[in-house]
Amino acid sequence: MFNPSGLALPAAPVEVAVDRTLHALAPRFRERVEAVVADLEAWGFDPWIFETTRSNERQQFLHGFGRRYDDGRGIVTYSETNSDTWHGYGLAVDIISRVHHWKANKWFWDTLGLSARRHGLVWGADWNSNGRSDDERFQDRPHIQWGRPMRRSPSSTAARLLREGGMARVWREVGAA
Repeated sequence: MFNPSGLALPAAPVEVAVDRTLHALAPRFRERVEAVVADLEAWGFDPWIFETTRSNERQQFLHGFGRRYDDGRGIVTYSETNSDTWHGYGLAVDIISRVHHWKANKWFWDTLGLSARRHGLVWGADWNSNGRSDDERFQDRPHIQWGRPMRRSPSSTAARLLREGGMARVWREVGAA
């Protein structure tokens, strides 16, 4: 855990609201997320969309873990603002097991990745899109996001498009509108 002072960090503040709705996602992305959930259910899994879009307040709350406060999770994100993550653009979601949450078995995660790739999405445990998660330095197994031409994280160009034209402008640029 990153804690330069070496002192114990205070407990986390009250959790900032999580958005689990699909209405603020890019239309084509939302359709593919729904298809992934349907695949997982058809294959006997219990998917739960844990988080979709993130406000800047939510992103800063998550970024504080392991840095300003902690509850044992350690660092949960490297993105400080919602413009640094595709969640802030309506182009990423986190899907976990309804019963086992983040402690789902390997088959759940591998099937999530398989289904994401099947629908042209990128799985957070396969950032280089080669279909293998064992060669990744950083894995975010619950995370799926819109596929090409997007990069792993938003660029300064994406942030500019968001400022200038909102999420719809970014969605058009990446083909997810």
